[in-house]
This record gives sequence, structure tokens and C-alpha cells, in this order.
Amino acid sequence: MSPNQEWLVTFFDEDYLKLHRHQLTAESTLKEVDFLEGALDLPRGSAVLDLACGLGRHAIEMATRGFRVTGMDFNPRYLEIAAEDARRAGVEVRWSVGDMRTLPFEREFAAAYSYFTPFGHFSDQENERVLAGIVRSLASPGRFFVDMANRERILLHPQQRSWTQQEDGALLMEESTLDLKTSRVLSRLMLMRPHGGVEVTKEFDLRLYSCAELTALFARHGLEVKNVWGGPDGSEYTAESRRLILLGERVARTTGAAS
Repeated sequence: MSPNQEWLVTFFDEDYLKLHRHQLTAESTLKEVDFLEGALDLPRGSAVLDLACGLGRHAIEMATRGFRVTGMDFNPRYLEIAAEDARRAGVEVRWSVGDMRTLPFEREFAAAYSYFTPFGHFSDQENERVLAGIVRSLASPGRFFVDMANRERILLHPQQRSWTQQEDGALLMEESTLDLKTSRVLSRLMLMRPHGGVEVTKEFDLRLYSCAELTALFARHGLEVKNVWGGPDGSEYTAESRRLILLGERVARTTGAAS
């Protein structure tokens, strides 16, 4: 296991679920999948890949709507939870444990999607490898939907903090700062206990791309950007948008690393 993968396993663990799972509501899942389904614009029955699917909430909802879904994640515990949730929902999803840098699929999917910034966890070279694997996994013309934090908003608001109330009364603070030289954002999660005390629980860094950078990266790997949004509400992308969402389509003839 590589150092990067060890870091991911350490960060996305049971404690991460305790901190964030209550935020993943059924209402938000429905809204996000409504937007995803409309953006992909595929016939029911199409094969789709949920990349870094986590607990599988998007994958399960897509399967409920008639898509043939493969959910892939590096964490087998997350996929165990996802599989149980899929059984309760009465849908079938193919779950696959794997590293997104070594995707095993070839021309298998009408679309792949990546929600909530799993793209960018690695070095620039490894992120290119991830995208090359995604393109190889797509039939032609296949589509790739990627959602990530908006770099430009962090540039405008360099010390970003958000606060979330936990079920036990604790406050979770997430603080993000951007390194301008590397375009990597460092996020620190701090849990404020109800009866006093501050605990630094988690830290991670992530490569953020501007819209122009991501468009150029797509082009190098045979993806043409078809649309850009500023969030799952379908809003126009601006510097103040919280999210950067791109939809790319695989062109008939790829070049470079994707060929």
C-alpha cells in the first residue's frame, strides 16, 4: 500500500463517519441525484460508475432509478455498509474495492461520476493517471461528471471556516487554507466538546483545479467539456460558487495518456 493510500485509509475511517454521516441526508441525496441524472442525460438501464462511492448513497439512488451501477471505493468497510443499505432498498449494485489510480475497467460505462471532491487527493501525475483510467473505462461517447470545491472562492476567502452541530452537542469546525504555490488546500477538522476542550481530529490536503486547468486536463485525455455549473442546484459557475462541477464527454479519438 502506497503512502498516499495509507493516508486515505487513515482519514476516511469510522471516526470520519461519526463526524459527517448525519449530514448525508435523504433529502440532499435526492437533490444531488436529480441533478446528476439530468446532467448525464442517459437512458435508464445505462451502465454507470460511481467513483469513490463511499457509503453508496448516490449509487443506490441511481440503481433505484433503473441504472446499472458499479460503486467503487478503497474502503471495504464503507462498501459493506453500502451493500447492506442496497439490500434494504431492494436494489442491486455491483460493489468493487479498488484504488482509483488503477481502474480495471475497459470501455464499460456510459458515464462515470465523482461527487464531493474525491478527484485531487493525489499528486498531479497521479491525478492524471486517475483521469486516464476514467476515460479508458468509458464507452464512446461516454460522459464524466466531476464535482469539487471551487478554488476561486477559496482565493477570495482565504481563511474559510464552517461550523456544524453534532448530535451530542459538540461543534465541528472545518478550516481551509490554500497554498498558492501548489494550489493545494489544507483542511483541518477540529471538534469542540460540549463541556470544553478542543481536539484536532483530522487534517488533509487536496489539489484544487481552476475551471481552465480542469478543462485543459480533460482535453489532454480526450474529454470535451459540455457544461459547467456552480453547484447541484444547476446554478451558473462564478468565483463565488461553492462548487465547481464539470461534465465532459469522451471524444471518438483520444490522445496522450488516454490513447
